[in-house]
Amino acid sequence: MNEEIKDKLRPHAGRILLGGTGALLALSVVTLGAGLISDGSAASDIQDNTVVQKLEGNLSAARTELAAQHTALLAKLPGVDIERVNRDRTTGRSLLLGLTDSSASSRTVKEQQALLDARYGFLDHESRVLTEFVPEWMAATGATKGAGTNYALADLDVHVSRVQGLNYSYTGVARLDPVRVGPDRSSAAKSEFVVLAYSTSQDGTATSLDAYRASGKTRDALVGAGGEQSSPKPKRCAKRPPFRHAPQKSSTTR
Repeated sequence: MNEEIKDKLRPHAGRILLGGTGALLALSVVTLGAGLISDGSAASDIQDNTVVQKLEGNLSAARTELAAQHTALLAKLPGVDIERVNRDRTTGRSLLLGLTDSSASSRTVKEQQALLDARYGFLDHESRVLTEFVPEWMAATGATKGAGTNYALADLDVHVSRVQGLNYSYTGVARLDPVRVGPDRSSAAKSEFVVLAYSTSQDGTATSLDAYRASGKTRDALVGAGGEQSSPKPKRCAKRPPFRHAPQKSSTTR
C-alpha cells in the first residue's frame, strides 16, 4: 500500500518540492517584510523622539539665554537717584524763573530771546521756548506794552517723566500769582500756569527746555480745581433793637 502511494507521488515529487520551496520562500518574505515594517516603525519612533528631545533642548537653551539677557539689561538700567531728582527740581525752578521774570522786564522780546539764547547753550533760533513762549508770555503779561506784571512762584509740581541712561527728563506745572502792591492792589491780573519740560545730564546741567503757557480756559479750570476763591466780603450783622434795662425799684432803707 505504501509502495503504491510512493509510486504515485514519485512523478509529482518535483512539483511538491517546488511548491513547498515556494511556500517556505513566501513565508520567509512575509516574515522578513513584517520584520522590516516593525523595524521601520521603531526607527521612526526613535527618530521622532530624537527630534522632540532636540527641540526641547533648543527651547530650554533659548529660555536660559533670554533670561540671561534680561538680567543683564536690568543690571544696566540705573535706579532713580532721589538726591539727584531733588537737585534737578531746583534746576527746573531756576529755569522757570529765568523764563518768567520777563513779565515785568523793560527788555524787548528780541532782547529777552537773545539773553536766554546766550544763557542756555542748548537753545537755538528754532527752539520753541524762544520763538513761541517768550513772545506769548511777554504779551500776555503786559511786558510788551511797558506795563508788565510782577509774578511770584506760588506752586511748582515736578515729576520724573523719563530715565534714559544717565539722562533724566522732567515735566512740571507751575502756578504764578500776580504780586499786588501799592496802587496795583486792584490790578485785574490773574494767576498764570506754565507747563515746563526739561532734561538734565548726570552733573545736573540742563540739556533741553520747553515751556507752554496755559490758555485762559485751561487756567480757569486749574484755578477752579485748586479751589481758589475770591476773598469773602465781611458780613454785616443784623441790627438788634437796643437793650433796655428793666426798671429797678428803689429800695428804702429803714
